[in-house]
Amino acid sequence: MQYKKSSHQNELPISQIINKYKSSYKKFKPIYSPALNQDIQFSMPGFKHLIFKGKHRRPNKVIYSRMVLIPLIKPVIRKCNEITEIRNTTETIKGKRLKVQYYALEARVGKSSTRVRVVVKKIGKNGEYYFQSVMKYN
Repeated sequence: MQYKKSSHQNELPISQIINKYKSSYKKFKPIYSPALNQDIQFSMPGFKHLIFKGKHRRPNKVIYSRMVLIPLIKPVIRKCNEITEIRNTTETIKGKRLKVQYYALEARVGKSSTRVRVVVKKIGKNGEYYFQSVMKYN
């Protein structure tokens, strides 16, 4: 079987990159966010969102760009002291219409001081906070 080589990563196919970062993501424990004054939980729906948008798989280039940011998620959460953006929506989750809030946390992290945005999701009024997504932010 032949794999198409990514322009970013010459030696590994995207499936191996996903598996590599998935194993490190699974080891994440809840982390305190000073901006939200809450612990952020990590679940598989958050990881899957890095690969899929709804039922559609993201392009490999986008998947790769989000996977390599996984090691920066915790530093962003720790370093960010204020919420950058809040979005309120109503979504159907497990057959129920629920209020959902998304919080954007941003910080410059990593060796090259990259501006990274972490999105955290809260379901319902008294729900826990969960990691939802990560992306470079310009």
